[in-house]
Amino acid sequence: MRGVSSVFIQSARGKFFGKGELPTEEVGQPILRSWLRCAEIGLEQSRAPRFDPLSGHELHVLCERHERLRRMCRSEFDALNVEARDTGGIVILANAEGIVLDAVGDVAFAGQAAEVALRPGVSWNESLVGTNAIGAALAERRPVAVHGAEHFFELHQILSCAAVPITDPRGVIVGVLDLSAHASVMRVHALGLVRLAVDQIEHRFFDRVFDGYTVLRFHSDPAVIGAPREGILVFDEAQRLIAANRRGLSFVRRDWAALDEAQLDELFDDAPKAAPHPMELFGADGSRYFAVVKPPSRGHANGLCTQGSENGQELCVSGSQCLRDAEISTMKAALEACGGNVSQAARQLGVHRSTLYRRLLGSERDSRAAPAGKRA
Repeated sequence: MRGVSSVFIQSARGKFFGKGELPTEEVGQPILRSWLRCAEIGLEQSRAPRFDPLSGHELHVLCERHERLRRMCRSEFDALNVEARDTGGIVILANAEGIVLDAVGDVAFAGQAAEVALRPGVSWNESLVGTNAIGAALAERRPVAVHGAEHFFELHQILSCAAVPITDPRGVIVGVLDLSAHASVMRVHALGLVRLAVDQIEHRFFDRVFDGYTVLRFHSDPAVIGAPREGILVFDEAQRLIAANRRGLSFVRRDWAALDEAQLDELFDDAPKAAPHPMELFGADGSRYFAVVKPPSRGHANGLCTQGSENGQELCVSGSQCLRDAEISTMKAALEACGGNVSQAARQLGVHRSTLYRRLLGSERDSRAAPAGKRA
């Protein structure tokens, strides 16, 4: 495969680091974009990266803060651990800032990985340690594989890593799952395995959390409904889209910016009816699906518990505090912590810059329009 050929990668490194040229044909675009980001912030590939690992106490506090995420990932983490041990690698769970929370797998390779700081308590954010799968997946908001010399720093060329970001129903990245091994081990299916695991984790976000809302589960194949490959869209009492999974948004040709904006009747020809069994449904573009619609549970408050990302902590939303109000509070806190830098706050939250700006601007308009007695 050309993207991971050592000849092409070394040629690319010679062009990029030696001649200042863009090797657009030798490496994939995600790798090249990562190299460019690293170079722009002044990282030097020939130098050893600086690591600042957390103390044992700091790591303990961080893991407790992310305990819900760790529990949600446990089944898939354990399953990938079996794969990692059998193939001489390790499986890693990192938080939304790229700090490794857990790492298990082959004992021998775990020792080698620790020598390059691929261990709990160390940040693998791209801005600190250059191009790597965890950091690039966070920056690109997509699955990324980084093999051998595709890593920015020479020290990391012993690694071959595949990482997929974990995204909550509001489009916020809450963590990253990674499968790493020695670069001498070429595992073509590593990224696919991690992607399947993350699909399972993200699907679990919807378990009983949205009982107070209308939940639409759909797919072109009725047999897939109820499985991780199904599309999921969640609507509030005004039939406004408030949560989704990536596949559901893809089916209706929308992205995360559609949350709080798109209406049910904009996405489908006819309003789907509540039914326990798959019913035929047509998208606004004419696409044919089968759907199961679960209406809001009677007497259930419109509230939910979901992951927030202010300093990596969980955000609990329930009762009278609505989801959007809590999300806006988190966004404002992140913006303040970043000194008003929208781009930096967006990266910390794991959302697009335009999404952060649009939602904060919308909340200000709502606040100005609301009667004084109804303002929060």
